[in-house]
Amino acid sequence: MDELLLKFIKGYDKLFDFEELYLVHQIEVEALSPELKEMLDEKNQTLEGLIEEDIQSKIDEVFGPGKSTIKTYIHPRPDFSELVQWLNKQKFDLVFLGKKKGLEGSGIFSSKLVRLLRTNLILVPETARATITDVVVPIDFSDYSPKVLQSAEFIAQKTDAKLTPLHVLKIGIHYFPFVAGESQIQKSLEKEARSKFEKLKKKAKTDRELLTIRSFGKPIGNAIYNKARELNSDLIIISKKGKSDDEDLLIGSVAENLIANDKDISVMILQ
Repeated sequence: MDELLLKFIKGYDKLFDFEELYLVHQIEVEALSPELKEMLDEKNQTLEGLIEEDIQSKIDEVFGPGKSTIKTYIHPRPDFSELVQWLNKQKFDLVFLGKKKGLEGSGIFSSKLVRLLRTNLILVPETARATITDVVVPIDFSDYSPKVLQSAEFIAQKTDAKLTPLHVLKIGIHYFPFVAGESQIQKSLEKEARSKFEKLKKKAKTDRELLTIRSFGKPIGNAIYNKARELNSDLIIISKKGKSDDEDLLIGSVAENLIANDKDISVMILQ
């Protein structure tokens, strides 16, 4: 997964020319086994030094030797809270997190990191493409929507990617006593969404057109992901929170769904 993530980051580095890249590794053992300690003693090396050497060889293999903008940081303890504190203290613009499909605990780690980090984050499944050619940006008309749409527009222009603002229509059962027929309800909701989007377009300074879809009773995150796959998208850009998520430590239900372990499209989560 490390090499795949490095290739992914290299693709993004070509697009955005990052000023500085930090590769972060957390040591996951409390104490060294006798065998490992003996090997390190023979090499006259620390575990941190051994890991850093291995990471550097992978950096040289993927980026080529002498890439001076890349630094490594080895977090010496398996303490998740300490790692999060260190990451937040650095005030990174963007954090990449590799996500191994089907690996037990990977989804829990991702969810906790998204919830506690105070920086933008890209979750990269091992099957993700390292390109940005087609971007989906879900729009729920919350207070976060203008910033997310602006960011998506910037990325689309920078990469010459196709950008699709996407709104999921939810036809609740409470409509039925008052309005006859689902098609009429859908037309009414689409009209309302397009009216709101016209105002949002001016704030975000974009001329993109809104695509609306139905959720058909499924979670909104599933509807977004399925449409993104249908469009052959390689990036979904969302806000950490949505319309109904107010608590500081909450991650929005849509974001939670999109970062689940069974997904294979990269997801950028904006603060």
